[in-house]
This record gives sequence, structure tokens and C-alpha cells, in this order.
Amino acid sequence: MKVTPILSLAKLFVTGKRMKLLLVGAQFGYLGYRYLKSRKKKRKQQSLEAVKTS
Repeated sequence: MKVTPILSLAKLFVTGKRMKLLLVGAQFGYLGYRYLKSRKKKRKQQSLEAVKTS
């Protein structure tokens, strides 16, 4: 199972507001990390393709 669904399920079972906010923050942080990682990977692929074509 991926991390985001696990955090969503954990959020359902938590009763405290602080804990829910913590889990939501962790979920957004993880999604941001994945976005930046994929963006970096795309840039690297584009630069490699540019080198190959020149």
C-alpha cells in the first residue's frame, strides 16, 4: 500500500484535532516531496535528451 492512503485511513481513526492536522500536514509534505522528486527526474531526462540530440 502507498503512503498517502495509509495516512488517509489513519486520519479517519484519530479523534484529536492536533493529530488530524499533523497527519494532513504529513500527507501534504509527502505529496510535495514526490512532486519535487518527479520534477527533478523530468529535468534530468530532458537535459540528457538535449545532449543526445546535439
